[in-house]
Amino acid sequence: MMKIGMRTIKTAIAVSLTIFIAQLINLKNPLFAGIAAIIAMQSSVVGSFKAGKNRMLGTVFGAVIGLFCSLISPNNPIVIGLGIMVVIYLLNLLEWQKSASIAAIVFLSITLNQQTGNRLSYSIYRTLDTFVGIIIATFVNFFILPPKYENKVESSCNDILARSMSLIKGLIWENKKIENEELENIRINLETLENYYDTLKEEVELKICKSKDCRHLKDTYISFRNIYENLNIISNIDFDTIINRRNKQLLESIYNKKTPYSDRNAMVETDIIFNYHLKIILEEIESLMDILN
Repeated sequence: MMKIGMRTIKTAIAVSLTIFIAQLINLKNPLFAGIAAIIAMQSSVVGSFKAGKNRMLGTVFGAVIGLFCSLISPNNPIVIGLGIMVVIYLLNLLEWQKSASIAAIVFLSITLNQQTGNRLSYSIYRTLDTFVGIIIATFVNFFILPPKYENKVESSCNDILARSMSLIKGLIWENKKIENEELENIRINLETLENYYDTLKEEVELKICKSKDCRHLKDTYISFRNIYENLNIISNIDFDTIINRRNKQLLESIYNKKTPYSDRNAMVETDIIFNYHLKIILEEIESLMDILN
């Protein structure tokens, strides 16, 4: 049975609180406040800030231009079309593209508002509705079990490290070829790690989370990227190679077991290439084990 996620629960709480407060302060239309709360509830606190900011900018922009156009000629299709062009053009000019859709919707809701003579108050209430929904959703996301991206980053790092070590162990001691599917899993996990890191960095910069410095985590991502790229290379080399002394030392230090012996004595070009890329992987693994521990 599929579980109800925390974001779903927090969205429900945010909407309920928003509607309650909207009714308490006698907002004209709690619907728009509830919509703002739903949009602002994101998978991270910084995501809520961004969604809320885009919603707020779009609402204010659409309300101002919508009010202006409705005063010139309400419900006029030509004026409405020109107004939509102005809204989208100006927001693109200001590089607020993510606010354009909501700005256009707010613009339409005001220019098509049938309550003539009351457009100013309608515009103000629309903006206030949005503001209330955004604030409540962001506070709910921040105070009720906020996603801990530092933990997500560390968990993702440990998972990729374990996968990488398992591939090397299988290759060296079990003569097991590194499959493309396994490399693809690591690539996907790397993308997830990068997204987690970017979110964590933004939360640190906005002082949303307690972590003072996450720059070292960027170094771990670079190390994992090096491991992935070099795993890709050695996966294309048939494993019948001689492991050099340096790599034997690294393997035995990391895995705490003796490396297997090769039947051949003289190294060829393939051995040199293999050992070069294996050395990079093992040194990165050794470094990551120190950092993550």
